[in-house]
Amino acid sequence: MNDTTLPKKRQTRPTKQQSTTPLKPGFGLHDWLTLLRRAKDLSQRRGTPIRHSIPPSEVCLHNKPYDGWMILRGKVYNIAPYLQYH
Repeated sequence: MNDTTLPKKRQTRPTKQQSTTPLKPGFGLHDWLTLLRRAKDLSQRRGTPIRHSIPPSEVCLHNKPYDGWMILRGKVYNIAPYLQYH
């Protein structure tokens, strides 16, 4: 056998330790997926129609952990239900 027919050795990268914050019990990924499956009104709109024009100044007012909004690609999202799971 010559060098071209030998299996190539894999190069291993040193592993980085990730700094993680432990989640509270009941707030893991599985719990979030269960909530998504079972929730009827996760966006907490209570049947109100979707507003199509929300100015950025109003989004800035919703900056609390219990009332968080954000803009992604021009659309406004209520991320408050998700924050405890992140």
